Amino acid sequence: MTVQFSHTSIKTLPDDLYLRWHRLVMISFEYGELEDIPFQMFLSPVARLSLVGNKVETIPTLPAGAIVPVLELTANPLKELPATLMEPTAFIMSMNVQHTSLTSMPEWVKTNTKVVWAYGTPFCAAPMADPTLADRVMCFERPAGQDLTYPISLLDALYPYQE
Repeated sequence: MTVQFSHTSIKTLPDDLYLRWHRLVMISFEYGELEDIPFQMFLSPVARLSLVGNKVETIPTLPAGAIVPVLELTANPLKELPATLMEPTAFIMSMNVQHTSLTSMPEWVKTNTKVVWAYGTPFCAAPMADPTLADRVMCFERPAGQDLTYPISLLDALYPYQE
């Protein structure tokens, strides 16, 4: 089961949301006004957490033992991924930070992720200073068919809204 919110004015999420929603495969808050992510969101045992197109500038330290299979942060004004973002046992398999303002990648990207999609970032616009990041950070566009964001353009075409 999935829960998807798209094009909303939600600015914050309750800290206990993970206690209220159980057995979800995907949680999406996309193209809205969301500014902060409570660290408790990473306690939700979901396969995909999508926060695409919001106003998120940073993400919190993940709780110990948190495993996030897919974290989508594309098109946010994300400025940095702090070095203290990850507890040693936390893990993000795939993190999409394409079209953000990231200029650097912290050390934990090498050990606590499998892949980071970073196309369209200042980080990828410059030569990669640390060649060991090349195995994890992808500076090319993510392959077609892997984008699972809410299809608002399809709905707009099917159900045009006029004021």
